[in-house]
Amino acid sequence: MNEPLYQLIYVSVIAPDAHPTCVADIIRTSRANNSLHGITGLLVFDGGRFCQYIEGAEDAVRRLSDAICEDPRHEQFIVLHAGPFDGPRLFSDWSMGYALSHEEASLPGLALLRGLPAVAGLQGLIPVLDLEP
Repeated sequence: MNEPLYQLIYVSVIAPDAHPTCVADIIRTSRANNSLHGITGLLVFDGGRFCQYIEGAEDAVRRLSDAICEDPRHEQFIVLHAGPFDGPRLFSDWSMGYALSHEEASLPGLALLRGLPAVAGLQGLIPVLDLEP
């Protein structure tokens, strides 16, 4: 029997002393670590804000979320939604996909949503994102 899935989406702001090139390090590390723990997801960055969606086993997602929250490269960490879901995974092929958002209002608008509407809002952005799986 498959373990139940858990999803979490958050937004944050890049720390004032973090350089935008830190995003490449975040992606590289995430891809390696997430593969080991059965986590898939997507990180969206607009040059100043992050939005990340992660999915997998609840304990793995919660541990990752706790670690992300403590990462000094960003601040104002706000969970928009966290909870179990029936699947299928939204990003099953990506241990961590990456997308650059060129729309200035996209992530601030997404940050206003809570619960499942936040997940739907992220899914709605996918067609306009510059995706790199």
